[in-house]
Amino acid sequence: MWKKIKHAIFVSLAVIGALFVILMMIPDDAVEDTESKKIKSGKDTKVSETQESKEKNSIENMETVSVGTDAKSATIMVYVNGSDLESNAGEASTDISEMVSSGIGENVNVIIQTMGTKKWDDTYGIDSSTAQTYEVADGGLSLVRDNLGQLDCTSEETLSEFIGFCKTNYPAERYIFVFWDHGGGPVYGFGYDEWQDEGQSLTIAEMSRAFSEHTDIHFDMIGMDCCIMADIETCYALAPYCKYTLLSEDFESGLGWSYTNFMKSLEENPGMSTPLLGKKIIDDIIEDNEESMSGDSACIALFNESTVESLFEAWKSYVYKNEEALFQKNFSKSHKAKGRTNKGFWDSWESDGSNVTLSDYYITDILALVESVDNESDEARSLMSALKACVAYYGHTSDKNELTGMAVSLPYGDSSFYEQLKTVYMELGIDEEYINWLSGFVTTSGYEDYYDYDSFESSWGGWADYESDYGANISSGGECEYAFDYDSYDGDYYDYDSGDSYDDWIYDYEEEMWYLYDDDVLYLYDDESNIMYYYDEEYDEIYYYDEEYDEWYLVE
Repeated sequence: MWKKIKHAIFVSLAVIGALFVILMMIPDDAVEDTESKKIKSGKDTKVSETQESKEKNSIENMETVSVGTDAKSATIMVYVNGSDLESNAGEASTDISEMVSSGIGENVNVIIQTMGTKKWDDTYGIDSSTAQTYEVADGGLSLVRDNLGQLDCTSEETLSEFIGFCKTNYPAERYIFVFWDHGGGPVYGFGYDEWQDEGQSLTIAEMSRAFSEHTDIHFDMIGMDCCIMADIETCYALAPYCKYTLLSEDFESGLGWSYTNFMKSLEENPGMSTPLLGKKIIDDIIEDNEESMSGDSACIALFNESTVESLFEAWKSYVYKNEEALFQKNFSKSHKAKGRTNKGFWDSWESDGSNVTLSDYYITDILALVESVDNESDEARSLMSALKACVAYYGHTSDKNELTGMAVSLPYGDSSFYEQLKTVYMELGIDEEYINWLSGFVTTSGYEDYYDYDSFESSWGGWADYESDYGANISSGGECEYAFDYDSYDGDYYDYDSGDSYDDWIYDYEEEMWYLYDDDVLYLYDDESNIMYYYDEEYDEIYYYDEEYDEWYLVE
């Protein structure tokens, strides 16, 4: 429900190439002489092997390696509640223009439900007197449903009906869902509808119920172009219905997401791997905020939903062990809502004099808390392993890093907030022991004594610091089920002298493949076969690395 405050027309530069679906098979005679690109090692990789050498270097019994999916179609459902963001600044129309500019619409359906604002910009003739449904097609917007009435965007029935309409009328091989409007964390949820009571919102429990009515489809990604929704509670609520979520732990600037580039890439390749699509979205958001005068601090993360149950169990074990320390101080973050000024609960935010902070919403960064309270116990290590596995990709602007990707709500000294949180938790089926335990934060004597995170913020260098120790999840009895095997692969695709590291490797749990996009080159690693690949986008060629001969060879 907090306000995105600035209008932007700048489009981010593309930092990720298109074409992430690659089917690769290496038969015995697949290696040919070729002039390979220079890779990170800086070595000349020109191949001049004899036929005998080729036979020695061929990889036998190699299974097909798949990157991404074979999908030829996708449907993106965009749930746009224009609210005061549109009536005051036309921000929804700006983002719709970015979608239209992408050229999407032939291979990928983009279906937009417009509602919740008393005044739409006149760019597309969207009617504020009724909710409508549009399709991005032929370089514009095509009206497909009109006169729906003033639908309440904060109602789970409205959300469920929109999902049902899209899946019935725009079936596809994969689905993505985007919420567009204000966000207020797990208690206040999503949306401020100008036609409804200003206190109404769509809670994460209501979201969960709406998605539960459509279990015949499973979303590749559910994203929220909203403030402060990257918390363990939201991920828990959405875990049964999607593979990944893409959420902001910070307040968003008026720029929001940058839609043009990622939609263009998905249109060109509807089978693009979801982790790499998420990485593209995040990188564009961060670049947009860095480059634009309308930008601001941003912290966005892609979460692997298959790990959330393990993460939540690890979190509970950790906090029960460290109860005394957590009750002695208030660990909610005091990070300010930059570029906003408090004019009322839902009203516009237009200046830089804001006193509104994350602590007003009891948002506590999980990793910052762990590093500040206890980072050495078995419970701490298990929690950090689970957290690292859940944060599939993370992006932050270059200003002072105060957030690390995922938060949790601890209701310090606020009985009203706790009662609302309790209701949401009970509706989600979270166990009563944890719900009752949270009540201790309401009466703790230390709730007014905020913890000073300065030491953590000055030392926090990003998730790379945690990659080797905690790049895993604990879903199988505490063992690292998924971790990059640094020892098993020592090829020269990596420049050890440059100081580069493995921090950007992403593991796709569905495809069972590691990805690294570096210097516009896509690297792939199959840990079962211990084979490294890279894709030369310029020449549309795939190479594999042979450790014995320290060379890259073309795959046909």
